Amino acid sequence: MQISTNAYFRSQTENIQDLKTQTVKLQEQIATGKQLNIASDDPVAFSDLAMLKARDARLQQYGRNIDVARQKLTLEETALSQSTNILTRIHELSIQGANDTLSKVDRQLIATEVRGLSDTLFGLANTLDANGLPIFGGFQSGLPFEKSDSGAVIYHGDSFEVEQAVGDHERVTVGFSGHNVFDRVPISGSSSKSVFEIVKAIGDALQNGDSPMTGKNEIAAALDHILGQQALVGARVSTLDAAQEKLDSSKTATTAQISILEDTDMEKAISQLKQKLTTLDAAQASFVKIADLSLFNYLR
Repeated sequence: MQISTNAYFRSQTENIQDLKTQTVKLQEQIATGKQLNIASDDPVAFSDLAMLKARDARLQQYGRNIDVARQKLTLEETALSQSTNILTRIHELSIQGANDTLSKVDRQLIATEVRGLSDTLFGLANTLDANGLPIFGGFQSGLPFEKSDSGAVIYHGDSFEVEQAVGDHERVTVGFSGHNVFDRVPISGSSSKSVFEIVKAIGDALQNGDSPMTGKNEIAAALDHILGQQALVGARVSTLDAAQEKLDSSKTATTAQISILEDTDMEKAISQLKQKLTTLDAAQASFVKIADLSLFNYLR
């Protein structure tokens, strides 16, 4: 029987080299904690992992969007809550000012308080967020409301409402239009008035010593309107809460899938490494012994 020493050496060398490659790969997986480090480790799994990581990045962005949206809606809710407090007080003052026993001076004193409250309300309508952008200006970056020399309040924003993506195919409106919030108080039929116009009319009537009877009813309508806007904010916050819950569930599932594909099973990898090292040592020792046999040398 003819023995090919070249074939033997080649076979044994390839076997030992393959064992060395496997041990190096296992050592790398243990050192990095990752079983997939390059595409050649497992092309299909690596492709799946890339898609999962892209999804995870998208979910992380949705999480940041929800945080920003929550901060903005909280700021809007606070401004609207303070606005309802102001309008409630102006409503009380309008009822007080309608009392026939009051003198002109008495009503003028009430008018002073109404004007002060109106200025505070104007400031709330121009509230800015953490980035210096108006919360009631739509897509406009400048202050949405301006007060003219006559005391009339003019809206310079737009009628659009800003939306934020909080999930796949899911968006929440987070930026209000000041036009919708402050300029569209339903009065009668299809007509509407600005909150500032209503408040100014009450203040002017009181300053002239007149009873603000008409304004008393209109300020009640303005209060109801702002309360409705405040309730709308609450509904949007509830939508955010639901989106956050869904997002947390998706992030947990995605993270688990990434871990299954990417993370090293340490116990399994260490066991395999020990086996490979043992096999490698045995293969190397066997190769040396066989190579040194006199009969082998003779046949070679």
